[in-house]
Order: sequence, then C-alpha cells, then structure tokens
Amino acid sequence: MRLTNKLYAQHIGWHFKKHWQVQGRRVPKETGAAAELLKMGIQLKTPEEVLNPPIEFQSVDIVGAVRKPISEDQSHPNWHSTACHRFGDNNVLLGGLPQAQVLTNTIEINSFPQKIEDAILSGQYSKVVDRNVQNAIFSSHLLDAQQVKLPKTRLIDRPAYVLPRLYGISHERRNRLVINKLLFEIEKLCGRSVTLSRKLTDYVTFQTSLSKDNDLLAFTISGDKLISSTRALDAVKGKFNGELPDLYPVKCTVSMQKQHIYTEKNFYPIRSEISCSHPHTIITFFDKTIVNNVHGADVTKSQFYGRTMLKAFIAAVARAKQLHGGSAKGDLQKPIVVQCVQTDGRVFHFGVFQLNTLNLNSNSTTKNYWFHRQSVELFTECCYKSGRPHIEGFNSEPFYILNAFYHNV
Repeated sequence: MRLTNKLYAQHIGWHFKKHWQVQGRRVPKETGAAAELLKMGIQLKTPEEVLNPPIEFQSVDIVGAVRKPISEDQSHPNWHSTACHRFGDNNVLLGGLPQAQVLTNTIEINSFPQKIEDAILSGQYSKVVDRNVQNAIFSSHLLDAQQVKLPKTRLIDRPAYVLPRLYGISHERRNRLVINKLLFEIEKLCGRSVTLSRKLTDYVTFQTSLSKDNDLLAFTISGDKLISSTRALDAVKGKFNGELPDLYPVKCTVSMQKQHIYTEKNFYPIRSEISCSHPHTIITFFDKTIVNNVHGADVTKSQFYGRTMLKAFIAAVARAKQLHGGSAKGDLQKPIVVQCVQTDGRVFHFGVFQLNTLNLNSNSTTKNYWFHRQSVELFTECCYKSGRPHIEGFNSEPFYILNAFYHNV
C-alpha cells in the first residue's frame, strides 16, 4: 500500500483511548485522607458502591397453573408421629385371603347365603338370554371401535426381546362395556319395580380408618360401579362359627405401606339423607398391569379373593361410620351387608360381606362374615375364527349369579 498523508494522520478517538488505557494502569498514591476520615467517623464507599448499590430481591409466590409440591417431612400439615398402615387400589395383601381375614376379623363361609343360592338354582333363562350375553361379550371384546396403544407384553423366556406394540380396546373400557351390557340384560329381566329401587353410580371412592391391636389402618379404595338401593340388604340369618387363620410368624399388616402423612377421615360417596343411599353391590375391575405386589410378582388367586373382600369391607365400614359417627366402635346393632363383584372382563369373583362389628382386635368375640365361592370364567377365549367372532368355553353362570345379586333384597 502506498504511503499517503491520510495514513500518517492520527485518529483523535484512537489517541484518547490509548491515553486512558495508559493512565488507567497508574496506581493512586496514598494521601492519608482515608485514615483521617475514618478517625472522624465518616464512612468510606467505593465508586462501585455509589454507582451500583446492591439490590436485595424478595421472593414472591407466583400463582401458576401447577402448585408447588409440599415437602413430605415434618413440616407437612398432615404429618403424624404415629405411622399408619395404608391400603389402596394398586396393591394387594401378601398373604391373600387369610391375611385379609385376620386383618378384618372375618370368618370365611365357602358358599353364598341361602337366599342367593336358591335364587341361582330357581332361575330359568331362555336361549335368547344366553345369546344376548354372548353378543355383549362380542361387543365389548371385539366389535368396539376404540383403538388405543395397549400395555407392553413381555416373553418370560426372552425378557429382553421387544415385541411390537399392539392396538385395541383398552382394559378399562372392555370391562365397563361388558358390565353395562350385562346389567342392561338383567334390568330387562327384573322389571320396572326392581329397577326403580336401584341406582347406578360410576367412579365412586370410599375412605375410612380403623385401629387394630394398637396399629392404625387407613383404607382408600375406588369402586368402578356402585349399585345402591332404597333399602338396606337384610342380614344373613343364622350363626356361623369359624376360626381365623394363623399367620405366624407374619403380622397381619405385612406388605401394607407405612406412612406418617395421612388423614383420619371417613368418606361415603352418597349422603345419608338420600333415599337410595344404601350400598347394595360394588363392582370393581382388576387389571394386572396396575394391581400388583410390592415385590413385583403376579397376583395369586388368594390375593385376588382378598382384594374382593377388602373392597366390600371398606364400603361397609364407611357406611357404618356415616350412620353412627366417625368415632363408632364395637358391635353394630344392625349388621351392614354389602355384595361385591370383581372381574377382569373374563373371570368373575362374587362375594357377600356382613359387617357385624367394628372391633378388629384379636380378643374380639364377634366376627364378621364373608360368603363367597371360587371365581368362575364367563368364557375361555373370544377371538375371530374364519373371519367371524367366536367364543370358546362360554359359561353363563356368572350372569346368573350377577342376576341373583341384583335381585337380592
């Protein structure tokens, strides 16, 4: 580049910048003025403190769409020093039905009350009814239009192998459809007089708490369908004797989660002043992908039976405390009877629970009653065969038992 006068000229802005850089490196000499001011009690501040004073920010609680989680420690408003054993919808008792008997002070009778047994034997049904039940199975298990992603399936022999995801009818919808269609067929058989005395409620919740041998028990369960009646079910006549199972060395509260955060309140889903508030039958669904043991093993048949009994027991206790007060204890003047049905859409388990006492201690002489049979299958397999819906191993007995339960007064 050729040298010109412009190149020799200095830029004044650049000159002053360089000048300030040089002067900024100079260290000011100590004049002793700061020491004299401190002797006089005058506070000294740096230029940064004067030009940029520190700002103290205060935390502000902003109300948003999601509340901040409350820490689960002693600062929680529902914290108690005494731990509580909890039972919910997603867990089962490790000991199955024997543990449920000891926990609820209940003896087992391997048959239904005589009134229900007679109703099952005396029932006469035409082939049209059986065909309607089969159509209900087809409509709920094969012909429904819902297509959702089903839970993952694993091979026992090849646990690391990833199977392709399947789409179809969800488990909850399949169960609800088959129950609704079966109840519709029952209502057509029983007539208007019985139907008017029943009310159907979906998605109900029961909550209660009891004490047993100095242990606090809290139960919170849901009923997928509650059938309530205008009059309470009559108590089963007769006295039944039996002994509670021996769980030694296991305690009856084993596998029940212990928590310090809980509320001791009682909740029954229907107000007592409503005419049709008496519990008649609870229908609950079983999904093996949701309900499991604390150790992850599959639910056994005994645990399946114990879950049915506990559902009926909790509903009966919640109703008893609603009628007699939350602090009610001891024997009941009038027993409360609740029927319960548990199903996974194919297997049905029926039982009748009679609550005679709220005293669950081991020294109680009065026992509660649990009437039930072994579970029965509505069918073995429902699938397409040669391009048409087909049912294998159809058994109409679950429908007949459900009909007898619905007619029971």
